[in-house]
Amino acid sequence: MPAAGTRTVTPLSIGGSIRNFDAWSTNRLQTLPISVLKDTVVGIDAGSYLKKIIDGPGTKEPLVPALGGFPFSLKSKIEDDLSQWQQAGITPLFVFSGIQPLRTDKASSMSETTAKNRATAWALYDGGHAAEAVEAFGDSGILQPQEIYRFLRKILIDNDVSFQVAPYASWAQLVYLEKHPKQFVDAIFGPAEVFFYDIEKVITGFNFSRASFSCLNKKAIMQDLGGLNHEQFIDACILSGFDFCNTFPIIDKQPANLFKTCLDFLKTWRSATGIVNQYSESPTIRDSGYLDKYRRAKLAIKHQPILTDDGKIEPFNLDEAPGDMHEFVGNRLPEEVYFYLSRGVIGSQVLDMLVTGELQELPPLDSGENETYKVFLESIQTLRAQCLCLLAQPLQHWWNNKKITITYWYDKVNPKPVAFKDLNPTLYEATSTWNAKEALFGPALASSPNKSLLAFSITYLGDKSLAIKTTTLKSTDNLLKSTNEVILNTLWRTMQIRGFIGPDHQLTPWGKVLNTALSSLDPADELEEACYLGIELLKAKLLRADPSTLSQYSGRDTDKRYCSLISRVASLGKLRHNSIGYTGPLSRTLLTFNSIIRLMSKNLENLTQMVLTSLLMNGDADRDDRKDWNQLGLEIPFAEDINAGLGIAVKTYLDELTNTDDPTSVETRLRVQNEELIPQMFVQSVDVMADVSMAFRLWDAIMAGVRTAPDNLIVDTVKFTEADAWLSQRRPITLTE
Repeated sequence: MPAAGTRTVTPLSIGGSIRNFDAWSTNRLQTLPISVLKDTVVGIDAGSYLKKIIDGPGTKEPLVPALGGFPFSLKSKIEDDLSQWQQAGITPLFVFSGIQPLRTDKASSMSETTAKNRATAWALYDGGHAAEAVEAFGDSGILQPQEIYRFLRKILIDNDVSFQVAPYASWAQLVYLEKHPKQFVDAIFGPAEVFFYDIEKVITGFNFSRASFSCLNKKAIMQDLGGLNHEQFIDACILSGFDFCNTFPIIDKQPANLFKTCLDFLKTWRSATGIVNQYSESPTIRDSGYLDKYRRAKLAIKHQPILTDDGKIEPFNLDEAPGDMHEFVGNRLPEEVYFYLSRGVIGSQVLDMLVTGELQELPPLDSGENETYKVFLESIQTLRAQCLCLLAQPLQHWWNNKKITITYWYDKVNPKPVAFKDLNPTLYEATSTWNAKEALFGPALASSPNKSLLAFSITYLGDKSLAIKTTTLKSTDNLLKSTNEVILNTLWRTMQIRGFIGPDHQLTPWGKVLNTALSSLDPADELEEACYLGIELLKAKLLRADPSTLSQYSGRDTDKRYCSLISRVASLGKLRHNSIGYTGPLSRTLLTFNSIIRLMSKNLENLTQMVLTSLLMNGDADRDDRKDWNQLGLEIPFAEDINAGLGIAVKTYLDELTNTDDPTSVETRLRVQNEELIPQMFVQSVDVMADVSMAFRLWDAIMAGVRTAPDNLIVDTVKFTEADAWLSQRRPITLTE
């Protein structure tokens, strides 16, 4: 496979989600020297910033849709930009979007298109047309900025860069920060949606190599509108289509000049209402309910809720706000929830579900053709119900009766209800005896300085005498205080909900399997999250060879089964790679499994965040004058998506061995692992064979857990044992052998 996503020096630019606006406004850009911004604070729309890195020329990595995970150059690109801003004397303040109350079918329609593009790309790849396949994969991107929010926040915290999360859309929040009497930001770097409000200029791009930046001037835009006013400009943006409203159906098939077409319509009919009424007899308009969607979007723009400097959530135009705002932004949550959201303690996905009452399940990267994935989707309902139960419990009783549905892309006409109000006792009540203090676990934690809190939370309970002492009731005069106390009690409650710990705080049979596996790891490998996720998937009966995909492996049927199982375990780990687009072989079957990993890890992340929210809102921790809100958010596992790279490397290594006459001999293994074979297939890998060896250490840890499991707990124990014996003769040769 040819190299993809090679990094080049390009201007850093930001585009909005208003369809076709960027193309229309390109020749209206103004370029200024970057020195103009010296000693200023620039508010940056995080979503738009990430979107341009994902899709921008010079930074886009076309094989991400074929591999999963995040772009390999993402972290270095962000850190480069932060460094460039610092050198220019600019202080960035990132603003993330929060809850998304208005839903369009934009994501659903895009996913259907990208699924078709990916199917075409895989056909090209299977047919040996590598260059064409890379281009086709590049046109089928599906990674959304929201998926990278936590990862970006971690980088910002590590680099001491400030951020905040808006309660809803980031645009109004950015304008509030600039318009505030204290002028928290001096300029805004963001999308065209910022012009919905009374703002003069918006920075659209930085060209660090030329020490310049580009911007759009609202006055210049208005002069080019042919006499249209500000309200009509907003109408043109809504009709074009953006995050709050679909494109006006009559012009949806005219993407080339879409925004100009909207302007021309408004010059004739003066308002969006007039345009919709003009086409009211069209079946496309009559059946779409477009006028209602337009009105909701217009009101949501004007009265978008913001977080004020004194911690209140209020409409952007407070004095003009109507009394029925819940009709277009959803019912209001307690201010405490918005606070946790604003500090990055929790994400917005579960909040979105509760506020909107729905979740759209889109096809995964492999297009969702594998039936195993669809079955897994049904089983994940329990996890989602647990998340909603934890969030709703401390809220007003009304929220516990909220109807929530999930719509699957393959069955859109039959939304599935999520029953979460019937959980009794509530998950909070069932786990409320976890209030262990650092005075108890501190000495053991101090003696394991390299062990993650996730691993410690389980291995600590391996000592039954210590586990018994963790059973404590909440004391209002001795609340959880330190970061370790809050996070560990959150993890213990989560592990009880997941069935690894019993109500008596003792490890269950599955907990003992997990304890053995985690205890077998070397902390230096940083495989704790991968190992925990592997045991979760083993428990869900998903960590197994997939018979329907064995044709993609080499050798006899037994070889294929063993390689399939081992490479799936390896897929839980991370392939170290240079900050450049991936170059190497692909595997659709491992991409399918990566989609399962991704969905499981995201929902486990959500569950842990909701356990933390429940713990805080029920007053189990000291919430006064805490300085560690950012750290609490960082300590939740699964901040970064893992791609299928390491699984592919292990599969390639084992397949290469299988294709030889003597796959177990020392000579064969040395030849396969030397510079002429595997390393050359993964030329941009840091050290592919070292990572393959690390993947086998992850296998060893999970095997250690499997061996200690009681009879009938794991249905595939024999298959794991056989695969382990098969692998023992095919491991890479080390210098000591």
